[in-house]
Amino acid sequence: MDSKALGLYYGSMIVYMIGAIPLTLYALIVRPIANMYHEPISQMVSPIFGNYGAYLRDLFIISLVFVTVSVVLYLISVQRTSWGRKGISLPTIITPVVLFAFAYILLGVAGI
Repeated sequence: MDSKALGLYYGSMIVYMIGAIPLTLYALIVRPIANMYHEPISQMVSPIFGNYGAYLRDLFIISLVFVTVSVVLYLISVQRTSWGRKGISLPTIITPVVLFAFAYILLGVAGI
């Protein structure tokens, strides 16, 4: 990997880690708690977040944007590495793919 591709690779992982915060909030904490209530989420109002449905939607969109930007940076780094005819190890390629698959599956299971 050249230095530019390596920087893009590390950048994609940093963006993924930053995006993991709203992803965890949305899919593992806030959404399951919201589903336990017997009233529609779109009608719920929180004194801190305001409209609860809008808060959940915004967390979903923020998570989706961060993960997608991370995927794009990762793909650019892999493409630059293949253009440079340099080798890249299989664990270096597979680990982010597993993380991205986990994130998209988690967002899909949690739903909007």
